[in-house]
Amino acid sequence: MKLYGYLLGLCTVLLLSFNTLQNPIHKKWKLVAEKRSYLNFDYTRHEGSRDRLDSIQNETVQFLPDGTFKSGDGNGHYTFTKDSIKLRLNGKESGFKYILSQSKLVMESDVRESRFIVRSRLYLE
Repeated sequence: MKLYGYLLGLCTVLLLSFNTLQNPIHKKWKLVAEKRSYLNFDYTRHEGSRDRLDSIQNETVQFLPDGTFKSGDGNGHYTFTKDSIKLRLNGKESGFKYILSQSKLVMESDVRESRFIVRSRLYLE
């Protein structure tokens, strides 16, 4: 019976420690670059446009564990699943696929225009 009590206590401690582990996305990120690519509707490169890479300075976004974020554009809410994140800010919603690797975050979205798709990729550190 004592063994059962010890196991129960150990399981409780382990479960509580897993619940308090911080998600790696919950931090303040510095936006360092944005890449724009132009694609045809079949996702091949659009011949009439060139990709563009812009460096960005003094822009940050902070994802908080309570489902809110803070950015230079204002404060909003977010929800995320395994590989995508939705941002809600000032009544507008934007969806991004994201990859988190080695303390770097890459967020990507596609917007359909009349002649092509604009793929925007944000690089955060």
